[in-house]
Amino acid sequence: MNRYLTRLAVLLGCQVFLSGCIPQTITPRVEGAGVKDYDQPDWADWALVLNRCVVEDRFDYRKLVANPKALERTMAMLAATGPESTPQHFPRHEDRLAYYINAYNASIVRAVMALERDGVIPRTAPWGWEQRFRLRIDGRLRTPRDLRQLALKCAGDDFRARMAMCDGRRAGPPLHPRPLLGDMLDGQLNFVTRMALYSPNMVRTEIGGERRLLLWSGLYDARLDMIADYERRMGTTHATILNVLGEWSNRKRREILNSAVGYIVARMPDDDLINQVDPPPAESGLLSLF
Repeated sequence: MNRYLTRLAVLLGCQVFLSGCIPQTITPRVEGAGVKDYDQPDWADWALVLNRCVVEDRFDYRKLVANPKALERTMAMLAATGPESTPQHFPRHEDRLAYYINAYNASIVRAVMALERDGVIPRTAPWGWEQRFRLRIDGRLRTPRDLRQLALKCAGDDFRARMAMCDGRRAGPPLHPRPLLGDMLDGQLNFVTRMALYSPNMVRTEIGGERRLLLWSGLYDARLDMIADYERRMGTTHATILNVLGEWSNRKRREILNSAVGYIVARMPDDDLINQVDPPPAESGLLSLF
């Protein structure tokens, strides 16, 4: 009997684990228009979501919970259009890369919304976050992780694409407040990268037992490729990540970075806090004075 119960417990545990590994499908909820009504990319609704909800390096999911229609229309548009479904609208590399980055960011926002319960977004992202949900994008069911891989493949050795994708957590690149567009992509990626690398959630120094330069995990993983690219372009050798960061900084920022010469370069600790705007004090359990 004990052996039977042990086996049963193991099987149930495996079932629970595997159920958490199987992506849940999210379907757009669009009133008055079906997915078939979208035959070309239109970023107006996504621009509206970003304009309403991006607050510096955070995102106000409360506003989206109150009025999700623009996001749902964005997801319906992404479901029906894309480089595979409607290739005539994505003739250039820039058009395709902009699409994949926008699709990734929108799918992450929609995935966070799927975690909402009674108007409340959880504080932390769950385990296996980028693969927890799948959405119909460009005619196929894809997880955010799938879209990240498509964007990185399309970007090739252009590391700026990494800086434009926000995975919904505070640690890492913030969400850019405007959609990326193929016609403006190079300039937008330059701006997004510069702003991302200024964030303490991307790069910061730590002075304790040992002086360390902490890098967001995605930046840390890409640092050697970034250094190699810098050396090729500058015709130099023995460059460091500080040289790369300095290229994207203004004079004041470079002075700060120069103070970190000789620091140990290390991966920033993981932080699964969702990048939501903090609730007002009264809703945080603190007493209100009014």
